[in-house]
Amino acid sequence: MMNHAQLRAFHAVARAGGFTAAARAEGISQPTLTIQVKALEDSYNVPLFHRRGRSVTPTRAGGELFTLTQRYFSLESETREFLLAEGGLSRGSVTIAADGPFHLMPLIRGIRDELPGLEIVVSVGNSAAVVQSLLDYQAEFGLLSEYRMDDRFAVLAAMHHAIVLMMPADHEWAGRPTVSITELQGAPMVLRERGSATRRTFEAALAEAGVRPEVVLEIGSREAVREAVATGLGLGVAQEPELGEDTRIAHAKIEDADLQATE
Repeated sequence: MMNHAQLRAFHAVARAGGFTAAARAEGISQPTLTIQVKALEDSYNVPLFHRRGRSVTPTRAGGELFTLTQRYFSLESETREFLLAEGGLSRGSVTIAADGPFHLMPLIRGIRDELPGLEIVVSVGNSAAVVQSLLDYQAEFGLLSEYRMDDRFAVLAAMHHAIVLMMPADHEWAGRPTVSITELQGAPMVLRERGSATRRTFEAALAEAGVRPEVVLEIGSREAVREAVATGLGLGVAQEPELGEDTRIAHAKIEDADLQATE
């Protein structure tokens, strides 16, 4: 059986002309794309790209496959549009699972403007809970950060946000526009639970930089992390739209790290 995720990864790279550009366009990590394309090549023992630094060009087989995937994904798009038109979304209800309300509410506002007769039910949890809701058919749609390509789901990048460092307003770093990730070595940190995509992205950046802060507290909600930071228990991280207007907290961008969350 053809692997849909592997074909989509190949198509994205061929269309963008490189893994880095494709990862940026698709809103997923470059290693994920690389793994999917390599798996497709290995499955059929067919090289699909000539790799030259950051750019790639299709092999003969890759060029012919790209012609086929263009038709394939065009037909998929037409099929989706047909079913949406036939099914009609002007009435009924839909359940959306999300990893937080901050990014979801503007989307819901847009849906309500277009489909005022549609009832929308929202459940909120961490990224792992969102995925489980989809797998259990408790939600039709999920909004979460940094989800890896999976052929069980159709995935669309909706928005991108920087992950920033939070600190108490009276912290010595307050007022600085940036903090290097290397400065976090040994620093006390308050983090979300391990199912959090923001934490996963942050820890991946720490590992890449060889930095080990001291995790002093692990809490299961954004609000609790913010309160802990405001109290002075440690530093924290959050996506920029989640910061709010709390005068007890200052924030700074983290330098020397790729810290961007994709919803």
